[in-house]
Amino acid sequence: MSATGDLFSTHARPEAPREDLLRGLNAAQVEAVTHDSGAMLIVAGPGSGKTRVITRRIAWLARNRHVDPRRILAITFTNKAAREMRERVAQILPEASRAWISTFHSMGARILRREIEILGGYTRDFTIYDTGDRQSVIKRAIQDSDYDVTRFKPAVVGGWISNWKNQGYEAPEDADVARVVADEESGDGALETEVFTRVRKRYEESLRASNALDFDDLLVKVLELFERHPGVRDAYAERFEHLLVDEYQDTNRVQYRIVRHLGSRYGNVAVCGDPDQSIYGWRGADIQNILDFERDFPGCRVVLLEQNYRSVNTVLKAAQAVIERNSQRKRKDLWSERGDGERIAVLECENEQDEGERIAEKILSLRREGVKAKEIAVFYRVNFLQRAIETALRLARIPYQVVAGTEFYERREIKDLVAYAKLAVNPRDDVAFRRAVNTPARGIGDKSLEQLQRFAADRRISQLEAARSTELRSQIRGRAKGGLESFAGLATKLGEIAQLPAGLALRGILGLIDTAAWYSEMATEQDVDREANVEELVGHADAYEEDVLARRANGEEVRGGLPGFLEEIALVSDADALEDDTDRVTLMTLHAAKGLEFPVVFLAGCEEEILPHVRAIRQAEEGSDAESGIEEERRLFYVGLTRAADRLHLSHARSRRTFGEWSFRSPSRFLSEIPKQLLSGAPPEEDELVVLGAFEPPPQIPDLAAGDRVEHDHFGRGVIETLQGRGVNARATVRFPAHGTKTLLLQYAKLKKIGSASR
Repeated sequence: MSATGDLFSTHARPEAPREDLLRGLNAAQVEAVTHDSGAMLIVAGPGSGKTRVITRRIAWLARNRHVDPRRILAITFTNKAAREMRERVAQILPEASRAWISTFHSMGARILRREIEILGGYTRDFTIYDTGDRQSVIKRAIQDSDYDVTRFKPAVVGGWISNWKNQGYEAPEDADVARVVADEESGDGALETEVFTRVRKRYEESLRASNALDFDDLLVKVLELFERHPGVRDAYAERFEHLLVDEYQDTNRVQYRIVRHLGSRYGNVAVCGDPDQSIYGWRGADIQNILDFERDFPGCRVVLLEQNYRSVNTVLKAAQAVIERNSQRKRKDLWSERGDGERIAVLECENEQDEGERIAEKILSLRREGVKAKEIAVFYRVNFLQRAIETALRLARIPYQVVAGTEFYERREIKDLVAYAKLAVNPRDDVAFRRAVNTPARGIGDKSLEQLQRFAADRRISQLEAARSTELRSQIRGRAKGGLESFAGLATKLGEIAQLPAGLALRGILGLIDTAAWYSEMATEQDVDREANVEELVGHADAYEEDVLARRANGEEVRGGLPGFLEEIALVSDADALEDDTDRVTLMTLHAAKGLEFPVVFLAGCEEEILPHVRAIRQAEEGSDAESGIEEERRLFYVGLTRAADRLHLSHARSRRTFGEWSFRSPSRFLSEIPKQLLSGAPPEEDELVVLGAFEPPPQIPDLAAGDRVEHDHFGRGVIETLQGRGVNARATVRFPAHGTKTLLLQYAKLKKIGSASR
């Protein structure tokens, strides 16, 4: 039965607060806050106060337009941003915090907890699978389909399935799918399509049998619900009189269609975003959603937020000069009243070790000036750059934190305990069963588990139900029989614990398992304090319940309990892990940095093939999607620049060890797009050659000619396009199918000739 019917009652309208909601706003912000009805596009530059606008607008609608707060839906992209938005609204107008303020995925989970039974095959206690859970199910689906998991890796196949879902199930299972998923080197599109189709079907069947959804399902199942059951869609469209969507430039096609459904009754859709900060195309975000908003909502109001409250003008001028080279954007001119500030420092380093040391030296100097460590951030495009920076900071005794929100929940002891909790809430969860059943060891070997899994599959029951079967246990021999019987009894007690508050439930689970044996099995010579990590999770659960009670007292609809806690930790993101209270330098990727700001920013690795990434360069060279990949990389650079409030440092290395070999590097093209008068220590203008190989003379340079087929230790096979220079300056331009065109110095490249031009 649908739960929508009891949601739409109204309460007394909130009294007007004493604070003037428009105080401190500029003219453009006032226009956005006080917009009456109809669609609105807020083009918000970085640091332009868009969160202030959205929170004030929620309060304005509740106070001045007498809209019941529960008929307002505000969507943003991280739990951290949603939490901050709720807190700000509560400070302005406490009653207005009863509005739905959440991420897209949290909203999806909330709707599905009420409505998913309409789709059939699921209950409201469904489990949300993380990436590790998904890959475990896909690996088994690949094996059960008789494919080779070393060729068709679960992570890759999982990426295919995720892309398909994020397109809203629109990709046909034919040549178009083959084009999306085909292996570059094999080019066997037909086989790739077959794998995609068969494995996806088995994967979806496994999810349904386990009463589980993956992260993408939290959106696509809502879309399926709305499109298959218009009555449910209409109920939610009727409920939400006003819809506000933050970071609209990062929505994918599924999110776009959900927004259109939710706004179908009243048309009061206000979206806020910046095409110049659209950086998630690789995971399905479609910049056209915001670029086409005026077409989708004819007559909508457009408001430009151009005044920046974060950065000095030098930073803004640099960012503006770079981003204006993009064609996919909406024009705006950023400006600030904070003055020009210092010129941007460009650090040219010898190698990654020198880069790390130079950054550490600059940070030590800043700290001597009185800058706090927590006011400093170091960003990088790719994770491998982190190692050298971390090493230098440790040697310099500079405290730091690496922001990776999912890291804590990937620890073995945390995943083990969470598996027990998931099984308590959802006994059909086979992934949780397989993790918990032999943790700690109960003598249940792989052979016995395979027998159990076949038994469950043949009878179409869950693996926990199979473990409870006396028929199965009569077929099991040795310790495994007793182990399964013991676990079946424990699982019955888990069901009694499931309804307790989250912290008490976790303590109850710990009381059921042999924790001494569990910790002992995980012990290593360089062990982490696993008991402390478990205590941290339990403490987090207690804090979660306290927050739930406070929000319920304020009239908000919050799930709570162990099921609610599991949902919250399943939706954690990298940015949610940033600790604002501790005085440590922050290290994070550029993608994770979006939405944050720091007085001092270091952006490391400003080099060709890093930023912009080699994939984007190759895409542009091959002519696919023209410059779209480079434009997204430029937007990523723009995002990095505009995180800085006061000081900005851009570093690049002349050489760097990659794939175990040294390579000479070229400064990023984006550095040359910044006006030189804004820079201190500008990079050289001449291009650098890409050189891979050990820094030692090769035994002999082969006799090569244009058109020869050659092989390189890292880049693989390719064809020589041109040869230039002599002796130590001899170089070849080689086209590698898997890596694009490279210019290599022959004395270092170690090219092996495998075919002449004439053959």
